[in-house]
Amino acid sequence: MALDTLTAVTASLAVSFVLSEIFFRFKYPRAIGQIIAGMLFGIPILKVLISPNVIDDIGFLADVGIIFLLLLIGLEINLEKFRKAERDAVIISLFCAIVPFAFGFILMKAIGYSNIVALVVGAAFSLTAEGTTLKVLIDMKALNSKVGIIILGAGIIDDLFEVIFLSVVLVLAHKSISSLAVLPIKLIVFVIVVYLTYKIFPFFLKIVQKERSRIALLSFIIIFGLTVALVSKKLELGPIIGAFIAGIIIHLSEHSKYEHRETIREIESMTFAFIIPFFFINIGLNFDVSSIAQNFWLTAIILLIATLGKLLGALIATPFTDLSLRQTHLIGWGMNSRGAIELVIAEVARINNLIPIEVYSAIVIMAIVTTLLFPVVMKAILSRDRGILKDEPALAKTS
Repeated sequence: MALDTLTAVTASLAVSFVLSEIFFRFKYPRAIGQIIAGMLFGIPILKVLISPNVIDDIGFLADVGIIFLLLLIGLEINLEKFRKAERDAVIISLFCAIVPFAFGFILMKAIGYSNIVALVVGAAFSLTAEGTTLKVLIDMKALNSKVGIIILGAGIIDDLFEVIFLSVVLVLAHKSISSLAVLPIKLIVFVIVVYLTYKIFPFFLKIVQKERSRIALLSFIIIFGLTVALVSKKLELGPIIGAFIAGIIIHLSEHSKYEHRETIREIESMTFAFIIPFFFINIGLNFDVSSIAQNFWLTAIILLIATLGKLLGALIATPFTDLSLRQTHLIGWGMNSRGAIELVIAEVARINNLIPIEVYSAIVIMAIVTTLLFPVVMKAILSRDRGILKDEPALAKTS
């Protein structure tokens, strides 16, 4: 008998809470426990109890979760540090997209797959799931560090690659180049909308603030964040970019530090207590244990090459940045985390018969394992040397 939505949501949230608290007590990020909770519900004997409609509902909550997380990041981000890190973030993002893409494409061609399969795998290799990475950075109080800011900046820039790669896969699936051709126009429209929004938002914010009601203010901010995310989604740029920019606009418009801190605290409590867990539960639900046994070597090779591609991409970028090798090594692990658009690309490719099922399964497992790896690696590195998060002398690049 399949569980109804309320029962499944309550059960998954409860298991997620227990496991995340266990990991947190051992000083690991809560995200690991939340992903494992999803993996438990993904076990065949339990997954049969969850109907496809319920899985879709959890997937919707996961999408909302990532929107709220990026809205919160926009509210919290240190804009001065973000501007300073812009150049390094662009360079890191480029190398961490190009190198893994080349590795993935060459690997699949060497194994004997078609150009289309190689393109899809290369795209999955090149992208980053910043939602997972940013949650870990917040848990470890590293978001506004030099390394954290660059991981955030590179992740946001990476969203543009996600849009491009997803557009290419949709073109291959539907054999229509029109969606790719209008992408620059959509970007221009979005920039105009953002500019106008930035100009008029403070006026409406002041009106709401006159009520001196925290509930009204929080409701207004949430509606605003979702609206900007919706606009970017309708323009096929993805809701994540819109949510992040909405957070920045609110950040720039709230002049009272006390009110700004209260806004962050309220959204953070709601996001982390209820919404974000479903983002990680949904990742775990995509895990299929049987596919590992069926395609062990292909899965192992894809996981290994995908990880090496991200790490080498970050390390190769080092001479062109103000970062040390130790810092780019850590950033490489952060950029290695996957699990969002990568799965969407893989699913679109699978549905349209662009990739075989064994490649699809390997991509899904790669996304989940790389997502689990970063919190473990991050904790291990920071436990030895937390100073890696800060500015380091140029000499450290060669050491």
